[in-house]
Amino acid sequence: MSFILKAKAWHIFIATFIIPFFILISGFVVPSYYISTSYHFFSIPGSIVVSQLFFYLWLWAVGSKLHKRHNLNDFFNNRLFKSLIIIPVLVIIIILGYWIWGASILSMGKFSMANVLFSALWIIMPIQFTLIISKFYCFFFAAKVIKSSELNKNVEFDEFITEFILIIVFPVGIWYLQPRINKLLT
Repeated sequence: MSFILKAKAWHIFIATFIIPFFILISGFVVPSYYISTSYHFFSIPGSIVVSQLFFYLWLWAVGSKLHKRHNLNDFFNNRLFKSLIIIPVLVIIIILGYWIWGASILSMGKFSMANVLFSALWIIMPIQFTLIISKFYCFFFAAKVIKSSELNKNVEFDEFITEFILIIVFPVGIWYLQPRINKLLT
């Protein structure tokens, strides 16, 4: 995972934005007589999964490796972060599975779209609520690790709010955060 921390900003940008963008665009550009029309249906979740997995790998590297490298255990623990970062990855896999299941059920003509969407509300809404909480905690923790590593002290939220916002606007924020992370590693 340390190779992710040592990567340049443009490497991370390509992995989290450009590659998923081309996966998404390829679903619309390639004529349907060359490939199955189901490719169009799967290019959207495929691009989201690729983007989010790269993003969470980067968050994991920042939250665990940078935390360990700068010995921040004296200031705060990362056990909650390590358990909560698994939730978004699992939710991505669950939603992708539900997307594929719904598509296969609909293509067989067994259910109507209304039945699939109604059942999704009872399943996905609580999962989404948990996802939002865990996602924002992971953003919070990664921002705190970056700022604490720079200042070598335990920081308060008002000291790392800039890093927190840069992680929220990730494709743009990586251009500002990754050079600082590279500087911390040298």
